[in-house]
Amino acid sequence: MSALWKTKDIAIILTAAAIGFAGFTTVPRMTALILAVPVLWTLADSRYSAFAVILAYKLAASRGLLPGAAVFLSEYHTPLQAAILYFLMSFGASLPFLIFWDDDKKLKAMGIVTAFLIAYLLPPISLIGIINPLLASGTIFRGQGFGGMLAMLEIYAACSVSRKTTCAVLCIIAMFTVFPRDSWFDPSAPEGIMAVDTSFGRLGSGSFNFERDFERVNMIFNDLKKRNLSGIEEKIIILPETIAGRLNRTGIELWRGEIQKSLPDKAVVFGAELPTGDGKKYDNAAVMLYEGKIAFTRQRIPVPYSMFKGPFAMTGANLHPWECGILPLPDGRKAAMIVCYEAFLTWPYIASMTQKPDVIISIANLWWRRETSLPAAQKTAVSLWTLTFGIPAVFVQNI
Repeated sequence: MSALWKTKDIAIILTAAAIGFAGFTTVPRMTALILAVPVLWTLADSRYSAFAVILAYKLAASRGLLPGAAVFLSEYHTPLQAAILYFLMSFGASLPFLIFWDDDKKLKAMGIVTAFLIAYLLPPISLIGIINPLLASGTIFRGQGFGGMLAMLEIYAACSVSRKTTCAVLCIIAMFTVFPRDSWFDPSAPEGIMAVDTSFGRLGSGSFNFERDFERVNMIFNDLKKRNLSGIEEKIIILPETIAGRLNRTGIELWRGEIQKSLPDKAVVFGAELPTGDGKKYDNAAVMLYEGKIAFTRQRIPVPYSMFKGPFAMTGANLHPWECGILPLPDGRKAAMIVCYEAFLTWPYIASMTQKPDVIISIANLWWRRETSLPAAQKTAVSLWTLTFGIPAVFVQNI
């Protein structure tokens, strides 16, 4: 009997890994299967096998971080150090599912809800709690938003108590995988908004050197001029994250002047780093320039360690977890700005959705992971959140 249970635990761990591998990046039509991972957790017969289920899923789903981090951190760290960071990120976010597993069915039901809250909503673990299985709640509860997510949590709690319920839920999830809707993976584009993907490769931060900043603005706007954006019908143009680099007042005036000259009737939204304090730290932000006016919203959760270096660090990006991330657009719509790493998290979406936005705008700078699975996973995550809350989205990237 013990050998049988051991075989069963190995089987569900491998199944969780396969779902993580395929559900986000390899086979997009299988994304509904990620809802099954917490159900597999309830099937585990020991605390450590339950932990292994979540860890295997996370390692497989976020596997693009392994080569991506090696590229991003290549100037300062070895590939081994990047691999350790990748593992620790998944390990730390899986710990709540180890701590709150219990043999008692009622305690297990409460434990899975608690584990979700700690892993994906409450800092500090939520800062690394990426690729939440609840991302896919919209595949079953389409457009139900918070209600659909709460319903999935209730279902997971019920699965912790009853094996029959567990089997029924797994069958339903499989059905939604076998008979998916094509619209799940092609969310409707927002009217009046144009996403402009770029291929500038590695764009470092601005240097506050007027000549170099001027060359950077010229390079970007020469590319935009070739696209003849002044003649398009859309009035709002979205550019990728950090495309403007580190912007001081001089840099902002350069961008303002170029936009007023080249795109006078357009609102341009772009990513930039806005210096704070003595200029050593910065806010990673989405900036909008329109008719000479500027508006911006700051990234809530920058990438830990590489951007956000900790609360007492003298350099790096600032953390703003309690901001709603809403950018008012000129046409009256409210945009939920999801800046790069935030696309993989839960809290930034939750905070934005409480403001009832009209559109999700996700901007990213993916040069360091363009050959990995992460761009596809990020785009899938954005699509699943639009499915859950029933609002359109636009995704724009620099590679």
